[in-house]
Amino acid sequence: MIKVLMVEDDPDITELLEEYLGRYGIEVFSVSSPSVGLEKLQLERYDLMLIDLGLPEMDGLDLCRIVKERYPELPIIVSTARIDVSDKVAAFEIGADDYVAKPYEPRELVARIQVLVKQYSRIVSPTGSSTFSVDRVKMQVFHEGQALDLTQAEYEIFALLLEKKGEVVSREYIANSTDSLRWDSSDRSIDVIVGRIRQKIGDDSRHPHYIKSVRGVGYKYIGS
Repeated sequence: MIKVLMVEDDPDITELLEEYLGRYGIEVFSVSSPSVGLEKLQLERYDLMLIDLGLPEMDGLDLCRIVKERYPELPIIVSTARIDVSDKVAAFEIGADDYVAKPYEPRELVARIQVLVKQYSRIVSPTGSSTFSVDRVKMQVFHEGQALDLTQAEYEIFALLLEKKGEVVSREYIANSTDSLRWDSSDRSIDVIVGRIRQKIGDDSRHPHYIKSVRGVGYKYIGS
């Protein structure tokens, strides 16, 4: 499932896209203000961001600039009814990956989202790791080119640890950032899933090469 954060203050467009994109495996999380969008980015991981330019609080171009400075690995599509070519040029100059002019066909937006997410995920692992890579479109983790046989929960947790390479990821953050786990999932259930991941990648919890336990907190990916 591709997760898209949409910042759009038109409720009709929001309702249409949430329903339509959902048919193609794209889950839309919509907010109407830039400040709420920035808060969401601090709490959750998304595969792409869709930003309207005509927003309250700040212009969509300013929001795009802030997001790209903080999250350069997050692809952004700018959407607007503005017809001034200078807005389009400005959007690309500050880091937008694509630009769609309203009105547009929702099916075209689906294709643009799928292409961008694939471009960001298929060639290079988010961690820069030469050992593991993640294909978020196919929802697979590859070990030296070979796909690992992971359940959805195993995939989501391992992909998250790879993305946060070198950072301590708390069990609470893992529970809040994965679709297959409830926000109130027990620490024990997460520990069991991490244990299964370790078995599948040949990692020893006592002498880890890839996933290190951080006592009382969570886990950290330490591989190269």
